[in-house]
Amino acid sequence: MPEPPEPEPGPEREAEEEAVPQPEQQEAPAPAPDTSPSPTSPTALGAPPQSPLVGASPAYLALAQLGRREPRLALSAADCETLQDLAQCWFDRGVDADYLLQALSCGLPTGVDSPVGLVRDRLIRKLPPLLPATPAPPAPGTAPHRLLVECTECGAPGRPESLPDGLCGPCRRSGQGAVAAPASPPRPDARLLAGHIRGLLKTV
Repeated sequence: MPEPPEPEPGPEREAEEEAVPQPEQQEAPAPAPDTSPSPTSPTALGAPPQSPLVGASPAYLALAQLGRREPRLALSAADCETLQDLAQCWFDRGVDADYLLQALSCGLPTGVDSPVGLVRDRLIRKLPPLLPATPAPPAPGTAPHRLLVECTECGAPGRPESLPDGLCGPCRRSGQGAVAAPASPPRPDARLLAGHIRGLLKTV
C-alpha cells in the first residue's frame, strides 16, 4: 500500500519554528601581538640598547645643546646633521664647545625667524682664524739666538746683562769718578747785614 503523504506544516508549526532561538556565532579572538624580541636583535643577544647619540661628533653634540643655552636657537636633529660640517671647522681650529656656543648665542637680534639660517650665517661669518703652529725647538747643536743692545752713551754693543742701566763699564766708571765742581757760597742778604750792623751800634 502506498504511504500516506506527510501533512504540510501549518501556520502554528511555522510559528513554533520561528520562536526557537538560533545559537549565535561568536567571532574568534584576534591573536595577541608577538612582543618577544627577535633572535638577532641586540636585546635578545644580551647587549644593552644603543643610544641614538652614540658615535655623534662633537660638532653635532654642540649644536644639539645650543637650544638649551638659547631657546631661540633650538635646532632639530636634521638641522644639526646639516650644520655639523660647518661646526666641525671651528673644532679643527682649536676651539671647544663652550667657545662655539658662546659665539653663536651672544648678541642675538630681538626676533629670530629662522634659527637654522641664523646659525649657518654665524658659523660662516664668525669662523675664527687659524692659530700659528707652535715653533719647533732648535735642533741639537744649534746656537741659540742672542740679543745684543747698545750703550746709551757711546753706542758700544753688548749683552743686556753687561749693560746695567744701559751703560757699558767705561761709561759707568767715568760717570762715577767725575767730581762735581764746588758750588759758590751764597751771597749774604744786604738788608740782613745792615740790620745786624745797626744792632751792634745800638749796644755801644
